[in-house]
Amino acid sequence: MTIHRSRPGVHGRRNACMVLMAALAVPSVSRADTWSPRSFGNDGALDWVELFLQHPTSDFLGTTLAQGIGGRVIARFAGESIVAAGEVVAASWGRPCLDFPIELIVPVAKSRQVFRPISPLARSALNGVLGPASELRRLWGLDPEGLGNWQDNVRQLLERL
Repeated sequence: MTIHRSRPGVHGRRNACMVLMAALAVPSVSRADTWSPRSFGNDGALDWVELFLQHPTSDFLGTTLAQGIGGRVIARFAGESIVAAGEVVAASWGRPCLDFPIELIVPVAKSRQVFRPISPLARSALNGVLGPASELRRLWGLDPEGLGNWQDNVRQLLERL
């Protein structure tokens, strides 16, 4: 068996460059510990985007949004997902938010006529996320300034629907 040695550091730099190029080439929708009042400024919404890209259907949107109606407690991830789904519906009307993920543009464009009728469900679900049964609202309530910014963001989304 022959062992080939190369110059020290050459393969290490090449591997690091390849990893970096791969990371830049892959659409990035997952970030660690992201938390902001914007619709896609949190890990839950970004994780939901990944799931939606695997199933970009009105059924998937409807199932997501249904978690926000009926007066049940809305868990944090469900609330973040509902806001993201609402943004997809708003984008189907040509009214995306400023930080709308580029990865969603094509699926929304292909299905906009199918997504638009979901608007009433999206409005109801978003009102649920703003309501007292929302864990997301409760968590934002721990930061009064953040709560106001987050509520403003969701209300602006409601206006775009």
